Amino acid sequence: MLAQNSSGKLWQRLSGPRLMTLITAVSACAIAYEGMSQGVIGAVNSTPEFIHRMGYGDRDGTVTDPTKQGGIASIYYAGSLLGAFWAGQFADRYGRIKGLWMASFWCMAGVILQASATNLAFILCARIIAGVGVAFLIVIAPLWTAELSPAAHRGRVICLTFLANFSGIAFEAWLGYGLSFTKDIGHGQFRWRFLFATQTIPIVLLVLGTLVIPESPRWLVRKGRAGEALAIITKLRGNDDSEHPDVIEEYKEIIAVLEMEQESSSSNYFKMFFGIGSGDIHLGRRIQLAFWLQVLMQYGTGIAAVVIYSGTIFRTAGFDAEKAGWMTALCLSLGIVGTAINAALVDRLGRRITVYWGSAALSVILFIIGGMQRAAYNNPDSAQAYGTAAAAFVFIYVLVFSASWLMIPFIYPTEIFPTWMRAKGNAFGVAGWAIGYGGGSLLVPVMFSGISEKTFYVFGAAMLAYIPLTYVFVPETAGRSLEQIDFLFASKSPFTWKEEEEFEKRMEVLQQHLGTEHKLAV
Repeated sequence: MLAQNSSGKLWQRLSGPRLMTLITAVSACAIAYEGMSQGVIGAVNSTPEFIHRMGYGDRDGTVTDPTKQGGIASIYYAGSLLGAFWAGQFADRYGRIKGLWMASFWCMAGVILQASATNLAFILCARIIAGVGVAFLIVIAPLWTAELSPAAHRGRVICLTFLANFSGIAFEAWLGYGLSFTKDIGHGQFRWRFLFATQTIPIVLLVLGTLVIPESPRWLVRKGRAGEALAIITKLRGNDDSEHPDVIEEYKEIIAVLEMEQESSSSNYFKMFFGIGSGDIHLGRRIQLAFWLQVLMQYGTGIAAVVIYSGTIFRTAGFDAEKAGWMTALCLSLGIVGTAINAALVDRLGRRITVYWGSAALSVILFIIGGMQRAAYNNPDSAQAYGTAAAAFVFIYVLVFSASWLMIPFIYPTEIFPTWMRAKGNAFGVAGWAIGYGGGSLLVPVMFSGISEKTFYVFGAAMLAYIPLTYVFVPETAGRSLEQIDFLFASKSPFTWKEEEEFEKRMEVLQQHLGTEHKLAV
């Protein structure tokens, strides 16, 4: 078994385990920017000079036009929605590394423009550009990581990169809180411009990292560069041992499935979404799963409700603005712990069980938070006690959410699409993320205005409904190679038990194909 000589590549100088660690770190830089980009707007939106300059409040920082305030935050997701589909086409055509370079360009442009904004129109345009950049990152970085990770630990590796997400959010929250105490800086324009500018840090690190790391071997095979792909797999799975059984198995499987896989005529997004002409690969079914898992997670789990309403809960508990500020930052920091728990369990338990236990636990917590808020309204003399209990469950909610539901909609789309359109498929997941979170940011305040704490009951009931939906429609992907997962969707039926039956049949055919027709040679 021969591998193309790639000694000129920097990644060839590292051992396999160290290279996998570097890949995880570089991907984490991309996700850290996404977290900082989400967290920074919350910190900036509490800066008096920014509020007055952008025309939605007075000089003291009192908000008088919440519609403008919400528009500055949510227009970012409109940019992400546009960028997602562009990113999918770009990464499948030009590769994952070049896609990350394009992402870095748009992200850096967005940072510079946001930090130098002078009025509302300026910041809105800057936010759209930043949204395009972050869409490129979310489409490309997780799937590139998935394509380089071993099947047994793929979920864990992606979870580890997403530790940087909550780290980025918490970093901006704590930094904004700290800067608020500086008399001159806290009320001037330096505070919010500096907060925006800090986002350059992960982008610079990402660009430097892409100069060292390898391209996706699956994309390389698709482009006829099998020798380069084999060298990467040999490094990652065999630590330079080309005869390692893991190297042989993975390489042969990629080649075999590539030859068996018939490219669908559904190359444009419209046909993909409705599954027109996709045959046995059932692209429409995969896309619906990727899209709706993100929408349901970003909006239906109640995460937007808890984050947006947490300030009100803290005030009901009797906390002043200063204490509420550091409690919010501390609450978000718990997401780091939860994501670490997710990384330890998601491959061991599987995607489906993770959704089951997370949905059940979050449902109970949401009903408790709503009940405590109602009790506080009905019993003014004990409002602080009930508010404190609700505040405690907000912390528990963030921990459980990040330990369960948070990662599944990001992991799943990186696994369920064929190599030749994995980035384009993941674009639908990012579109669901943009619609779910952006829509939640706009709709949740309306729900609270209309039905108050009953909003939590709505989301609590939704969480219970997710359990049977997952059982029926979401097949398990943990522990299966990306090539094997293709066979999960070969069934004509969308029900998981039928998909598992078809999977077993297709795997038997694959094993026969590997044993009779392929010899590993390059």
